[in-house]
Amino acid sequence: MFHTFFFVTCSTLFWLHLLQHYSLNLVREKKPFILCIQETKLQVFDAFDCRSIWGDDKVDFSYQRSAGASGGLVTLWDLSEVEVWSSASLDHVLAVSGRFLKSGEQFTVLNVYTPCDTSRQQVLWNALSSRIEALAGQNVCVCGDFNAIRSAAERRSVSGALHQVSIDNFNGFVVNNNLVDLPLRGRTYTWYRGDGRTMSQIDRFLLSDNWCLTWPNCIQLAESRGLSDHCPLVLSVDSQNWGPKLVRMLKC
Repeated sequence: MFHTFFFVTCSTLFWLHLLQHYSLNLVREKKPFILCIQETKLQVFDAFDCRSIWGDDKVDFSYQRSAGASGGLVTLWDLSEVEVWSSASLDHVLAVSGRFLKSGEQFTVLNVYTPCDTSRQQVLWNALSSRIEALAGQNVCVCGDFNAIRSAAERRSVSGALHQVSIDNFNGFVVNNNLVDLPLRGRTYTWYRGDGRTMSQIDRFLLSDNWCLTWPNCIQLAESRGLSDHCPLVLSVDSQNWGPKLVRMLKC
């Protein structure tokens, strides 16, 4: 049995029409338990929009409205697989906590859309670190559009410019919170500029140690991006095939 979590990042003026069509196909194909979306650019998201994306009414959602035409977050979950008991909207973060009904395992998913400004990013890293510290010993997944890379290899640009402070700050956030950054399969980059010459890996899943101990063979896969400038990412785990022990991955 596969647990599947994935998020779609979409930057387009035709967001809702595109998302309803694009995400519905992904939901039908992947049958995710949880779907996280960033940069919705929407002030309002209602039950009709939720069902249009999911394809049926066995779904619930939480959302954070955009600031004008910027940002916005939505998290949806399958009611037949997931029970959510709390949702909190923070600056640039939508936090959802609950449990998977069949296994009883509890979780917290932090759906993130990070600002581009380096100083504002650091404010968010600090706030997220406090949140993660409060969730110590729990299954925590931080996912979304981080608008930051961890190394020069994660960006390809005509100018070749790198913001080392942003890289160092992001790496500090990942390392200081003992988050596991899974290898990206399927593609090298997750975001592509329209010129076809600039691309980055700015989208990812970051997992707590406990998450990886509970589901030790998680896979992070970048799918085809379609009409969006971001690739949808899939996080999946085969709960009947535990695979290699986590310690081997950490030693890597």
